Amino acid sequence: MANKTVTAAQDPSMNPLSDKQLEFVLNSTATVNLAHGSVRCGKTVGTLYRFMQAAYLCPDSQIWMIGHTSSTIFDNAIRLIIEPPAPGLPDPLAIFRPFCTWSKGDRELRFNDKVISTVGVNNSGALGVIQGKTFSLCYCDEMTLYPDTILDMINTRLSLPHSMLIGTMNPMAPSHKVKKWIDAGLEGDKRYYSLHFTLDDNPYVSEVYKEGIRKSLSGVFYKRNYLGLWCLAEGAIFDFFDKSIHVVPRPPRAANYWIVGIDYGTSNAFAAVLIGVNLGIEAQMDAVMWVEDEYYWDSKKTQLQKLNHEYADDLKKWLEPYGVKNTYMDPSAEAFRLELQRRGMHITPANNEVSDGIQIMTSIMKKGDLCVHARCKNLIREIEGYVWDENKVEKGDDAPLKRDDHAVDALRYAVATHKINRFDLDEYNQRRNMSMQQQWWERGGPHR
Repeated sequence: MANKTVTAAQDPSMNPLSDKQLEFVLNSTATVNLAHGSVRCGKTVGTLYRFMQAAYLCPDSQIWMIGHTSSTIFDNAIRLIIEPPAPGLPDPLAIFRPFCTWSKGDRELRFNDKVISTVGVNNSGALGVIQGKTFSLCYCDEMTLYPDTILDMINTRLSLPHSMLIGTMNPMAPSHKVKKWIDAGLEGDKRYYSLHFTLDDNPYVSEVYKEGIRKSLSGVFYKRNYLGLWCLAEGAIFDFFDKSIHVVPRPPRAANYWIVGIDYGTSNAFAAVLIGVNLGIEAQMDAVMWVEDEYYWDSKKTQLQKLNHEYADDLKKWLEPYGVKNTYMDPSAEAFRLELQRRGMHITPANNEVSDGIQIMTSIMKKGDLCVHARCKNLIREIEGYVWDENKVEKGDDAPLKRDDHAVDALRYAVATHKINRFDLDEYNQRRNMSMQQQWWERGGPHR
């Protein structure tokens, strides 16, 4: 097993690691080894290969895999180890797969005689779980999303002579704690090793995909997720927003259904947006969404504060003509959620991760998959004035300025939480071509 691992790392023809992945595998011998850079650059597969190598050689089972949540460490890392990729893609982790089993109940990965434990660090109990442990080996996914207290605790757990951490991340603000570790390594601290990845380091990503990424990102998200730079978020968040492109006089298609986003407010404005969704199935096109209408009540301007049942009555009447599939709102507005449910509305607590929501909105708007009806004047005004909070950004916290953002928040809740079963034209054509080729071979292929 050990000989196979070393041979595969040195011979990409057997286990096709990219040049950058191979560089990381061969050079990551420090206590803390960090792969950072753009999305889809191959850093996860490369670091997992190195982690499994180290796990095989580890003298004990004090081995942990840590993620932002318990589900993301499975989706982003463990799934790649235990499940083969799509046909036609390279599979460097295949060498380890026959020796691995996943225990869903215990949330443990068994690798030969080793037991690898997992934990998500976004819950209050994570610090207690980590605090009492000593790490021989630790894999950290999405490290820039961890609280500083967790990062400090992980660092203190690497106390054995052979302790090693292998971690991945997309860049954040330059003041982030992990960036200081990277800088320390670059300045000669032998405890830290890092390697910067870009999208061009992944030879298995097509130019078409790269161009799609370039077009779907903007501002700080382009710099971090495409260029892989550690930079501050500053200026307008939706700096690409253009009324001549993103504001329309009528819905672009007929809706298959509608969804609603709500930002509940009492002393602040109460905002709701009605979003039409066309899945693109009939026309075999990409799915699109559009904000068809808005409900907006500013108690400060009107000098009239409405009660929960009045807002609920207004929404019920406003949405009556539409086939609303789901409504998304801030999980903290529990009393109002119950008020709407009493009126038969289906309410789902929204994903309130601000940065994630902004990035999703940026991507779908830039791709042309989300537009706004001209009647939604409050939403349009808020989108144009949506900016980063300079004071929070300087402290390393990417946060929009909390001012005049209620309709934007309502839209963010909906698009960040609702999952669309999109028609994928590229996948459809690929499957169609494969089916035609199979039929051709079944009829005799080149010998008919």
